[in-house]
Amino acid sequence: MATTDPLHRAYLLHARPYRESSLLLDLLSEHHGRVAAVARVGGKSGGVRKAQLQPFRPLLIGLSGRTTLQNLAQLDAPTLPLPLNGQRLFAGLYLNELCQRLLQERQPLDGLFDHYHDALMGLAGEDPMEPVLREFERALLDLLGVLPPPDEDADGAPIDPLSRYAWQPQRGWVLRGMAASGYSGDSLLQWQQQRLESPQAINEIKRAVRELLAPLLGNKPLHSRTLFLQQRGRNEHSSGR
Repeated sequence: MATTDPLHRAYLLHARPYRESSLLLDLLSEHHGRVAAVARVGGKSGGVRKAQLQPFRPLLIGLSGRTTLQNLAQLDAPTLPLPLNGQRLFAGLYLNELCQRLLQERQPLDGLFDHYHDALMGLAGEDPMEPVLREFERALLDLLGVLPPPDEDADGAPIDPLSRYAWQPQRGWVLRGMAASGYSGDSLLQWQQQRLESPQAINEIKRAVRELLAPLLGNKPLHSRTLFLQQRGRNEHSSGR
């Protein structure tokens, strides 16, 4: 008989109906990384369990099973979902989609769960949204092993805040001079030191992250980004802009 692991922290990334009276869950588990699990939501207690399974809600779970598809044997939701609204809701969906697309099942990355939790807390609070997203992306890319040292260029020289750099796959940040296009050394250093402040740095690192993520995501667009752009278009249309 399969045993149930101890209760540990988790977040729901995505859920969909599965067979009769069940949900197929994609979870970010503190112990196991991204894991698939089946939750039974039928019967008298099923409605309560289904209501507890919401994205952005801190969960305590216990999993059981001998296959990669686990059973959600225990569930507790000690607090309400984190309040994400408007653009911050789309930002949270973006974090979830990155985890779904980039994390292999049952391969936990040291510290990633805490980075995800901290990002959600930042989005739910008053922290500026863009630096929160860029910091999570930096941590995720680093843990996946695809982020070169942000304070060194491809030749091992320190990043010069007054110079500009291009990204070259398999090499890293390549010096392009002081007036060329690309990314400023100051922006790269701000990102590495977790102090993104200037609008220029925030915009440049946003472009840089998209370039770094492109080979990992492939040709399939991010659904959360598409939803955000559609919502922004509707808002602009309704406001007459």
